[in-house]
Amino acid sequence: MVDHFCYALCKRRSSSWGSFRTPRRERLMADIAIMGMLSESTAIVAVNGFLWLLQLVLTQHKQFWKLFQSFVIPTLVSLLIEWFFTSLSVAIETRYQNMAVIAIWRRRWRRHILVAIVNAVPMAMWTATNLLTVVDKAFKDAPVRCEMPFT
Repeated sequence: MVDHFCYALCKRRSSSWGSFRTPRRERLMADIAIMGMLSESTAIVAVNGFLWLLQLVLTQHKQFWKLFQSFVIPTLVSLLIEWFFTSLSVAIETRYQNMAVIAIWRRRWRRHILVAIVNAVPMAMWTATNLLTVVDKAFKDAPVRCEMPFT
């Protein structure tokens, strides 16, 4: 009797969403969750990479490895924090929202990576001109001025 009661309390049940929980919509929800996770990690690397390249080009930094280390350490720390919260998010989505995030990732991870790259490249090109304009205005009064390449 006690085992049956505990099983009834601990049993994972899907919520009564009615006809909203079709397989196609569940797959779409899982795809959106996966793309959100990939875009957050891509944004961390892109922002830190842009700042690192900016320091490399504008300040004419002589110690390449020290500058590279200043890129790697904050990026890895940010990615570890992102990994922790992403793991927590996936656990919540799979356990309590009953989403098939892990099953979709296992079957279609190549497509998700390809879509993330295809989205990241145009967004980087689109935002680079705006970021370079802002940075160029910020470094107008710098004592040592070097020109941006390819401008």
